[in-house]
Amino acid sequence: MPKKKTGAPGWVASGLAWGIAGGIALGALVLAPSMAPIADNSFNQIEGSSSENGGGAKGAKANEESQRQVNSANALLANSSTAIVQGALDQRPFMIIRTPDADPEDVEVTGWLAKQAGGVASGQITLTDKFLSSDGADELRSIIATTLPAGAQLSVNNQEPGVHAGESLGAALMFDPKGDQPLATVEDRTVVLQALRDAGFIEYADGTITPAQGIIIVTGGAADEEEAKGTKDESNAYSATVLADFARALDSKGDAVVLAGRRGAAANNGSLAVIRADEKSRVSTVDSLDSETGRISTVLALAEQIGGGSGAYGSASNANADMPAPKPAPRRAG
Repeated sequence: MPKKKTGAPGWVASGLAWGIAGGIALGALVLAPSMAPIADNSFNQIEGSSSENGGGAKGAKANEESQRQVNSANALLANSSTAIVQGALDQRPFMIIRTPDADPEDVEVTGWLAKQAGGVASGQITLTDKFLSSDGADELRSIIATTLPAGAQLSVNNQEPGVHAGESLGAALMFDPKGDQPLATVEDRTVVLQALRDAGFIEYADGTITPAQGIIIVTGGAADEEEAKGTKDESNAYSATVLADFARALDSKGDAVVLAGRRGAAANNGSLAVIRADEKSRVSTVDSLDSETGRISTVLALAEQIGGGSGAYGSASNANADMPAPKPAPRRAG
């Protein structure tokens, strides 16, 4: 079933399914991220300006009261996060693929929350700097071409290294979206993974990788979208393009991929921005991963992907919704 882009407003109403208190917290945070950039790693801390509230002591007081309300909502959301995602990934095997600049806490908490949602961890793979660098592009193409899983095909029209790597690893790591069997055999998967690890393109622990129904790609990025807009580093732009190509190619095989990072990854030529600019892409994206809101959104977005939907979520200017809708709880009998 082809995925549909979602992200329509009105999801706060479904908060009643998991509790009024959690719904209020989420409702507050729908507005909070877009008010100002995330300032640090303590959820969605908002920085107001006196000019926006009339200036002077009156404006400062209004900002202070607004900040207290946001902080309270964030604290409530953090305490409600497991209830919000409960059952969203019921027995669904998921994998995390992280980039070298992904924050360890973003990776750890997102993976933990996915397991609280009922997901079954299929392992974690780290993409190295070499994977994302133009210096390793030719070698990456060569390894992919010689280790392709049986039955898998590489794009002829687009031979970029990120595309071919995503097509190969998607075939090696994911379940067939039209059935309940892995796309590759254990032997083929092992050949692909070991070849890439031996060449220094990926890292993983032996015996930890099993097929996944959905994949969360965690990247880094500056916490502030505005700060990232001034970046002119061509190597960063190249890496972002490789990662975006990789995510879309993975999704072409397994049909359930989420790319998540901090707000800076949604700015300029960041990987999230590249995906969001592609109207044909059905990879879900989530920014503000250093906030509790972003981590919850990532788990819900993966569940939505598995169900056939997609969206661009977060507080960056190119997101199309704040969060995916929480999974409704089953109705009580009677």
